[in-house]
Amino acid sequence: MKKNSPIGVSATLYAVAVWGFGNVLANVIPLPGPELSFIRMVMGVAMAYVLLSATKGKLTRDGMRKSLFGGLSFAVNSAAFFTAVKYTSPNTATIIGTLQPFLLMLVSSRLFGEKVEKKAILAGFIAIIGTSIAIFGAPKSGHDTLFGDFLAVIALISYAAYFIFSKQARKSVSTLEYQLGLQIWATIFLLPLALFSHTNSVPTISTFALVLLLAAVPGSGHFAFNWAHKHTTLVTASLLTLGAPIVTIIFSYIMLGQNVSIFQILGTAITIVSLSFVVISRSSVVEE
Repeated sequence: MKKNSPIGVSATLYAVAVWGFGNVLANVIPLPGPELSFIRMVMGVAMAYVLLSATKGKLTRDGMRKSLFGGLSFAVNSAAFFTAVKYTSPNTATIIGTLQPFLLMLVSSRLFGEKVEKKAILAGFIAIIGTSIAIFGAPKSGHDTLFGDFLAVIALISYAAYFIFSKQARKSVSTLEYQLGLQIWATIFLLPLALFSHTNSVPTISTFALVLLLAAVPGSGHFAFNWAHKHTTLVTASLLTLGAPIVTIIFSYIMLGQNVSIFQILGTAITIVSLSFVVISRSSVVEE
């Protein structure tokens, strides 16, 4: 039986759109990755607290316990990705992230009873080929580094874990309570990294304004996505995130003036088409 609903898919697509924008926005904020992640997370905690209080909700001990691993994986992902885009182009970092659905296909059946057919697995392998074409076909601007690519892979793995822990927690924790709890944990985990990476320069008002924009707009995507966990299957939700590279490439061109090679376009197209057809197929992901 399908668990995907139109409103759940719509919420996921909204999250994908604002995340694609956030990938580029993080690149232009003049702060080290861990420090940027920490400040963004503190702002996120404040926003989630206001929303939870406004809806008469409260953060319980059980909610904090169930948001622990989601917060840890989110902290690792945030620090790794925001640092990665300082060493590798947002396009490359995001394209590496498109491998996430393939990772989740490996565990979705055992953890959530979502049966994935062979054609979906085949699509995952084709996506790897497409991603490889896009990465190695990036313009030789000197911006891409192996260290940045390595951090992007760490971000990929931790983000897959974040999806899994979030879907598990959302079985019994409300969206706002979970959002507040995981960001509190993420803030705690990020504090040592932020102190270690902190520079002597004091962030300007414009820098704080950009971080606030990052927390408010892409941050709202996490609220939408975590809400959608009860209305979409794990694999379908992760497949929809394949739209992020398109949004990132568009904003990279608009905001950063980065050239996009024909190989990046071809590789991204192969990746998106090969996995997105699973979403269109009504029989590819079912609940056992």
